[in-house]
Order: sequence, then structure tokens, then C-alpha cells
Amino acid sequence: MINSLIIEDEFPNLRRLEKLLMESSYSINILAKLQTVKESILWLTKNESPSLIFMDVRLTDGLSFEIFKNVNVEAPVIFTTAYDEFALQAFKVNTIDYLLKPIDKAALEQSLNKFTRQTNNPDHKTLLQLLSQINLRRPVHRSRYLVNYRSTLISIAADEIAYFGSEFKSSFLVTHAGQKYFIDQTMEEIEHEVNPGLFFRVTRQYIICSKAIAKIHTYFNGRLRLELSPVVDEEIIVSRDKSNAFKDWLNK
Repeated sequence: MINSLIIEDEFPNLRRLEKLLMESSYSINILAKLQTVKESILWLTKNESPSLIFMDVRLTDGLSFEIFKNVNVEAPVIFTTAYDEFALQAFKVNTIDYLLKPIDKAALEQSLNKFTRQTNNPDHKTLLQLLSQINLRRPVHRSRYLVNYRSTLISIAADEIAYFGSEFKSSFLVTHAGQKYFIDQTMEEIEHEVNPGLFFRVTRQYIICSKAIAKIHTYFNGRLRLELSPVVDEEIIVSRDKSNAFKDWLNK
């Protein structure tokens, strides 16, 4: 019996996955069906680890990778998602496989076979072989953002963006030319999508491009104060905990 947990926020996809699991050659017991990062963290904190987790990447309240930052996930994971750009991140955690929606019955069966083989004979080479098969030698980063502006759609290239910010629970980007556009992504999603070689999350509210840094001032208690271009109305203070990582990022 495979005691499984499903983390999926879209009802049609949940029903399809349930149906395919019931039709599989394995005996599957679904312990719970969760929809958000928050309730997943709570469930995993309060319950014994399942045998296997089926996990969507994009959930109602953010990316499921946040779960791993808040709780020790012992169970192996099969990611189910419509977005292939998160595959490399997925394999940094307990991943058995990465299935693109709509999930294919045969592909799911293969994933369950991999889970069974790894459970019976754990071998880290399995993941390395899988990475090679799906050609993930280089990470895929977001290259453009489609924004609304005066009833028109504009495509903004990542290298045109000076920084991303958030205000009043909304996210926006500002170009090097000083143009500001609101976007649908959360700051957590943006942080995972952008090239970490070009962008750094300096605070909860700002993710900046290195080219947008006009000046860096030392601040008390080991913190740093940044001046950005285009100018930001508020002070950008890099915390003491982040300052070393920030300086390392600039020094690469």
C-alpha cells in the first residue's frame, strides 16, 4: 500500500490525478488532499510522513518550494505541473519525477515504477540519469514579462528590468528607463523565475538587478543601504543576515 498525499489547488486536475491513481496497478491510499502552501506545512508538521507526495508547483498562495523551507519533507515527491521551467528546482528536493499536465496515464505509471524501484533499492544515480534524459544541463530562467499598459500588451525583456517591487499586495517592475508596470506574479514566484546571476532579493519588497545599483552605503549593525537607479522613494536596507550573500553576489 502506498500512502500518498496530494497537494493540488485545481479541482479538475485533482480529480484526474485521483482517477489515474485508482486505475494504476498499485494500491494507493490517499491520506489527504491539500490546496495551499500554508495548509501543507501544517499537515506535514502534525502528521506522520506519507510514503509519497504528489505536489503541484504553483499553489493558491505561492510556489510549493516554500513548503520545503518551512518543514522537513521526508517523503519522496512526484511534481505535477503545467510549467516546465521549474524542473531544475524540483530536482533539488526529494523528487522522484516531474510530470507535465495534463498527466498521461502511462507517464504516471512509470513514475510509480520509479518510486517503487527507488524505495526498494535507493540509488542517487536515478536522479542524475533522469536529469540527463530531460536535458536539464542549464537552468531555464524567465526571459520576458507581458504587461498591461493603457489597454495594450507590452513584452518587457528581463534585461530591460531594473528591479521588481511590491506595494499594497501587488507586484510591479520598473525598467532601466524608469517605466513602471504592474504584474500578476508574486515576489516569491519572481524570485524563483529570474536569473540569480542578474537579480537578487535584497528585501521582502525588492528584487534588484545589479545594473540598477547606483551606490552602496555601509549602515549600522552590519547592514547596507542602497541607492537605486531609477530612484526609489523609500530606503532600501539590506539586513545583516543578507549583506554577506549580497556582497558575494556582486563579487561574482
